[in-house]
Amino acid sequence: MRIRHAAGLSAAVVSAVVGLPLPAVAAEPAAVLYVEGSNSACSNSGPGTRAVPFCTVQAAADQVLPGQTVEVASGTYAEDLTVRRSGEPGRPITFRGAGRLALKKTLPVIAGPQKQAVRISGQHDVVFSGFDVTHFELDGVSRVELSGNLIEQPNGDVLRPAVNVTGASDHVRVERSIVSLASGGVKVGPGISGTVIAGNDFNSTFGSAVSLTDAPNTVITHNTVRFQWSVSTAFDLAGASHHATITNNLADMSVVRVSAGSTEGTVLDYNTIQPPGLGHIPTYEWGGTKYQWAENLKAATGQGGHDLNVSVQFDPDLWGYSMPVAALGWLPNGVIDSAGPEVPGVSAVDLLGHGATDHPDVPNTGPDGGFRDRGAYEVVGSFKTDLKVTPETGSDPLAVTVDANPVVPSRITDYSYDFGDGTTASGPNRPTVRHVYAKPGDYRVQLTTTDEFGASRTDVQWRKVDYTPAGYTAIAPTRILDSRQPGGRYPRLGPGETIDLDLRNRVSGSAGTLVPPGATAVVLNLTATEGTADSHLDVYPSAAARPTTSNVNFGPGQDVANLVTVPIGPDGRVVVRNNAGYVHTVADVLGYFTAGSPDRFTSVAPARLLDTRSDATPLTGGTPRRLQVAGAGGVPAGATSAVLNVTATESASAGFVTVYPGGTQRPAAGSNLNTAPGRNIPNQVVVPLGADGSVELFTNASSSHLVVDVFGYYGPDGKGLFTPVPPTRLLDSRGNVTFTPFSTQQVRGVPSGATAAVVNLTATGTTGATHLTAWASGTPQPDTSNLNASPGLDVSNHTTVPVDDGGRFDIANHAGTTQVIADLFGYYRNQ
Repeated sequence: MRIRHAAGLSAAVVSAVVGLPLPAVAAEPAAVLYVEGSNSACSNSGPGTRAVPFCTVQAAADQVLPGQTVEVASGTYAEDLTVRRSGEPGRPITFRGAGRLALKKTLPVIAGPQKQAVRISGQHDVVFSGFDVTHFELDGVSRVELSGNLIEQPNGDVLRPAVNVTGASDHVRVERSIVSLASGGVKVGPGISGTVIAGNDFNSTFGSAVSLTDAPNTVITHNTVRFQWSVSTAFDLAGASHHATITNNLADMSVVRVSAGSTEGTVLDYNTIQPPGLGHIPTYEWGGTKYQWAENLKAATGQGGHDLNVSVQFDPDLWGYSMPVAALGWLPNGVIDSAGPEVPGVSAVDLLGHGATDHPDVPNTGPDGGFRDRGAYEVVGSFKTDLKVTPETGSDPLAVTVDANPVVPSRITDYSYDFGDGTTASGPNRPTVRHVYAKPGDYRVQLTTTDEFGASRTDVQWRKVDYTPAGYTAIAPTRILDSRQPGGRYPRLGPGETIDLDLRNRVSGSAGTLVPPGATAVVLNLTATEGTADSHLDVYPSAAARPTTSNVNFGPGQDVANLVTVPIGPDGRVVVRNNAGYVHTVADVLGYFTAGSPDRFTSVAPARLLDTRSDATPLTGGTPRRLQVAGAGGVPAGATSAVLNVTATESASAGFVTVYPGGTQRPAAGSNLNTAPGRNIPNQVVVPLGADGSVELFTNASSSHLVVDVFGYYGPDGKGLFTPVPPTRLLDSRGNVTFTPFSTQQVRGVPSGATAAVVNLTATGTTGATHLTAWASGTPQPDTSNLNASPGLDVSNHTTVPVDDGGRFDIANHAGTTQVIADLFGYYRNQ
């Protein structure tokens, strides 16, 4: 047996023998730093974990180390990014967008306020992949790779090259990206060598897709150049840009120009170039001489021996991707299965990640029977599919029908659907599928069909899925949730616990549907009672992610009610979530929105209808008081329901207030707001009007003053239809702007063209008794209130607030200081 020498002892053993302390071992840095600006937990001071990501890309860029990756979540980052750190050979710094170029709208967008480029200056070993940016500026860089990006300059922007490489740069790679609406594609300046420009789609750019000046040893391969405007130059090699490789490209209506100083060692071959103008403009300029066709160029120079000058049709269904058509009975000439030898360093996959695919209907004309395609894309499939995505008008507001409609000479063996929301479906006999989305949005629906011979075809259609604008149907208040009932259907809520509230079935189990299929949103009166901690209730559609908004704020032992208007989930449910402690919940359904409801909304300038303090006659317990609404405050005689803000003040005891149609029996289901001595408690009420246009006001408190303000009404003569939105935070002044006495702040974010918005207002950090008033920007401030706040309490109130044409409204604070949160739940727009 071989005996090991003592020199083989581990460091731990040596330290133990001689009594020396072990050296400290530095923690290995994390492999990935995360950026997610929409995450409320983000922080630019680190640590960049999934739980606490950076808020901006720049913050991560200023801390990233060689070998680390900065992973950026989807979203828009309004910043002008400068990369100031370098990687190391074999250990680059990588910036990676979380989306996919095939799903362009998922790419994180970097669009700073100055519309500056993403700048990398003097750095090396950097990879930047998977972003939507306006352009890149690379100066004095080495071993920098730009891949899988969407480089697009918006209308009205200052046009600049998509990628501008300057200074003493070398070994820059620009590959597998889409370049659109730029003033030139990739521009490489003097003295720069070893550039690779491969697999890119240059579409609707101006000037040259690739322009080189005194930039030798450049590889230009597998690019597609489509719809070049102005000079219509695909590749322009000026000065001494010698020893270049120009192969396997597809150029539409373009010119290739190689200067006299650039011809030495340059190879031009296996390109498909559609001439720019029916023989009037030469297709090639080589060494200062113009050549009309590839055969002319070959005869004179030996270049372009396998080039083809033919027309290529692009797939109109894939606008934004320059994909050649492969339709039944017709195939583009000189593109499919005809690429020449690959050059070193070129990606083995196309712009969308497809490897070389042998098209079953095209002979392989590449070297040695090769079947990679020219240009940026591999064309797959031998048939055409007429993909159609049609919104339904049936029972589910966000349902669509997807029809494949294949036109094929062979049998389809598989239909594979990607609905663009993270869900898929597939099967051999599914030419039509139905899908229900959880929330509105722009979705990329992709269908991949495969026939019996193994040929595949991928088709894409973008579809905007949204709620249908709807009218309102009021119902008699119906209790659907009361967790206080022993053995009831719904339990008391603990910390972080939720209830999936079924809106279609009555809690009593009686026959009939409460909220019908097809309803887009529901109006609830939600009460928190017997809470054990400071907390809040959140309400949101089922199947949707939990938002950062809230609906009811309450403290221990408080009874707090608030009106809630919320979109309905695809299964007819909404989620009620408690944040902390334990609490019982009570919910009454007051109405719902459907496309067929006849009553539409009309916003009015907020007006006060009643203030019982003015004549010192408060409501007394058990005695209702009638209030005439129609004919007052802009509400006409034909109105069927009114939107009121009711505030209880100077209450003599705890109790509740109920508002119901004038001349009718008080409903058995609950109340609209709760009273408490010493507090001003508001709540918005949507209430049907009695036959004479009045409402009844009732309290069971010993006595209470009431203040009633009107904000709008429903009726068959109205024009406003309601569109719900996933609960969205418009304003959170905490850490930004404190509302001081008599201060006003404008709130934006409601879609333009809206007439009114449904907003939940919350006051927090209040230093003195005050009230908030909300009204349309640009109009006089009304003498009304929307929310009454008290020191030490978080108070919320639902409000329907008028907005200006740009979707803006103002909020004013009356006294003391407070912080304000505004959450949007929907809006009205006249139809």
